[in-house]
Amino acid sequence: MGTESQRAYWDALAPEYARITRIRTDDFHWGPQIPGEGELRVLPPLGPGSSALELGCGEGQNSVFLAKKGVRCEAIDVSEAQLSFARDLAAREGVRIGFRRQSLEDFAAAPPPDAPFDLVHSSHALEFVEDPGAVVRAMAAAAKQGGTVAVSAVHPLFNGEWIVGEWEDETGRDAGAAGAGLFLRSYFSPPDDVRDDAFGHAVSRAWPVSSWFGWFRAAGLEVTALLEPPATPDAPYTSDDWAAHGGQLDRIPSTLIVAGVKR
Repeated sequence: MGTESQRAYWDALAPEYARITRIRTDDFHWGPQIPGEGELRVLPPLGPGSSALELGCGEGQNSVFLAKKGVRCEAIDVSEAQLSFARDLAAREGVRIGFRRQSLEDFAAAPPPDAPFDLVHSSHALEFVEDPGAVVRAMAAAAKQGGTVAVSAVHPLFNGEWIVGEWEDETGRDAGAAGAGLFLRSYFSPPDDVRDDAFGHAVSRAWPVSSWFGWFRAAGLEVTALLEPPATPDAPYTSDDWAAHGGQLDRIPSTLIVAGVKR
């Protein structure tokens, strides 16, 4: 999927996305309907004197959360419409964040001029690029020695098809809804989430957990966290649709979180 298609899709989707999603700024979110940083404890201690760079910031809630702790924050996104919402949010929250429009592909091709950072992070953006490994390498290059790179992305199981049927359990009895399960033709090549709708065209691509681990190691990062959290009713990122997952996200992970330290 080309950069221009991505930009057009997110520019068109931004107002509707802002209307239907509820993302708090009193916690660092890792993805829809899962616990935030207050529970997961993935990030290093950060405060005044620390610096952070966010990739694919969307409306900027994670950067706002960090900025309210005194962290110097920079953030990029491919969509000017998303950045407009992010600037408005930062102004309402009374924090200063350096926002700029840049695609993740462009970021991967050239290091940012304000590097290095104590934290380089991205929440559910890398699934929209063709080569996540190249972006992880660029994130590592932008981190300080001893700094942290943290990524959340769609879990490969989530791109399977969730099926509910009137199935029998192992005893031969009708299991009803308890027989719901996942159909995935190949874990190693999960299907793409192709979005063709009123907002345009976008593709979200899932990768096996081992791929993410390998990309972090190849970038010179020591993996310090590898999480697949189940859903929680008190998620810092939610919507009516995400909240009505019907137990699916209690049984399979929707989000994979990987963090590593640059040694």
